[in-house]
Amino acid sequence: MAEWHSSAGGYVPPNAVEGGSDVNGEPIYVGRAHDSGDLVPGKIVPSHGVCYIAYGGEEKAHRTYEYLVQPHYGALRWITAHGGAIPSGAVHGGRCASGEPLFIGRAFYEGSWVIGKVQASHNVLYVPFAGNEVAISDYEVLCVGY
Repeated sequence: MAEWHSSAGGYVPPNAVEGGSDVNGEPIYVGRAHDSGDLVPGKIVPSHGVCYIAYGGEEKAHRTYEYLVQPHYGALRWITAHGGAIPSGAVHGGRCASGEPLFIGRAFYEGSWVIGKVQASHNVLYVPFAGNEVAISDYEVLCVGY
């Protein structure tokens, strides 16, 4: 099971899971935030002081969020997937208010690795980017590997 800790204002500790980079090359981290009854995986950009999530067609910024820490039970790795596929060992990143699980995904988009949510019923990864929720069909999913 994934280990999440509450935080705010861009803070992440040294054992937080790095998942990509912002367009300026700054490391970004795996995070999640609550919005409208959903718990949504997204990207923490420390210099911005927020966790961004893709929700309702927008990139939404949350000053309070949770960050993922490196597990003690196995190494994390990114596994290539497509079209809503969820590989074995995928880390649960959140859930919709309806109960549908959301998984942690990333894709290379506009010059950076961007973290977002894989929603299997929609067949895509949604990433928050430049104010928008961007749908991407080819992506990687964060999984526990041994």
